[in-house]
Amino acid sequence: MELLSQPFTGQLGDRLIDLLDSGNYHTLHILVAFAKTSGVLRIKSAFEQFRSRGGKVNVIVGIDLGGTSHEALTSLLINTDSLAVVHSENRQTFHPKIYHLQGDEGDLLIVGSNNLTGGGLWTNFESSLIVQTNDSEQNSDPLNSQLRDYQKILAGLKNSFLNISNQSDIDTLLHNGYLLKEVDAQVRLANAAGKRGPSKRLFGNGTPAPIPQLSATKPNNPAGAKPITTPPPSPPTLPISQLDWQTIWFETRRMTGGSRNILDLSASSLVSRGDPSGTPFDLGDPKLMRGSVVFFGLDPIATGQTKDIVLNFEGVDYEGNTILFPTGANANGTWRLQIKGISAAKQKITDVFPPKDPDYYLMNKIAAFTKINDNYYLLSIFPDTDLGKFETASKILGHNGQTLQAKRVGLL
Repeated sequence: MELLSQPFTGQLGDRLIDLLDSGNYHTLHILVAFAKTSGVLRIKSAFEQFRSRGGKVNVIVGIDLGGTSHEALTSLLINTDSLAVVHSENRQTFHPKIYHLQGDEGDLLIVGSNNLTGGGLWTNFESSLIVQTNDSEQNSDPLNSQLRDYQKILAGLKNSFLNISNQSDIDTLLHNGYLLKEVDAQVRLANAAGKRGPSKRLFGNGTPAPIPQLSATKPNNPAGAKPITTPPPSPPTLPISQLDWQTIWFETRRMTGGSRNILDLSASSLVSRGDPSGTPFDLGDPKLMRGSVVFFGLDPIATGQTKDIVLNFEGVDYEGNTILFPTGANANGTWRLQIKGISAAKQKITDVFPPKDPDYYLMNKIAAFTKINDNYYLLSIFPDTDLGKFETASKILGHNGQTLQAKRVGLL
């Protein structure tokens, strides 16, 4: 028996990845209140490898209080063997945090406060009790029996227990207001905080708690993107768990390219509101900041670089989206992100877009990128009618270039 006091005596995310990789277990059951891509995308490679060896992953998750996102459920649907949600219409919150690993030589039961989020698995102050359990032909461990009984009770809740069998089940929850997209939730929270006005900080920054950067050395890991061809001087960076703006958004307007899938990225940007001083975007001028290409880990002035990034769109990773500074007759003097990645199933991201819109899907939209690390980003698309909400929510707001006519860009 062990008490894991995160982050002081370890981090549950790292422990789970090691346990799944150990070969000692064949099934993982997860029952949690909340799931976000910050946790799911960082552990899904371990899920993939565990399942490729015959392992099973079963998840039951709550959808209360905005704690579980549309994107997280979408990724879980793809990377688990069964997925279900629990919700009560009388404001009764589903709030357990249980991880149960079953193996031929014994089980491991983890019960505590850790949700399936980046904070819950790595950066938050959390505590979990880790207990060895074991079923045999003669006896069933009381804890295992009680957990099985609990799962049966949940499954018997009828209209408060929903098995998620396809993407339309998740989309139905989104369209009826039971889920939000993660960037939409960020925008709403930021706007609500703005209405309350500024407040005085009364506490410190806690204790350092690293979060995985999805090492490219692991197989099947979406962070294994092609490296920058000419390493540039690194811009100032902050640990991702402490970076205030993990999301950047762009007004797309008409886009460029034959499929309207090329997004211009500025080398420098006109600032409308906010202060980039002391951030990776600091240009030493309050009216200007380093351009949006910095968000993707590139030096704006080192125009000989190219870089491939992975975009996770609706739960699927698409590799080979290239950032470059074009030259030649068709160059427009700015950086470009070519949204042209291909999934492990050999499907092009541009082939996913057309069914969603008879015209060019990315045109006249808001494209938001949430950083998982410098090679891996969550892509979310919103209608341009939401532009005012995005502008109000942004900590730094500007133009994707140095003129007032340039498209809008913001950091959340």
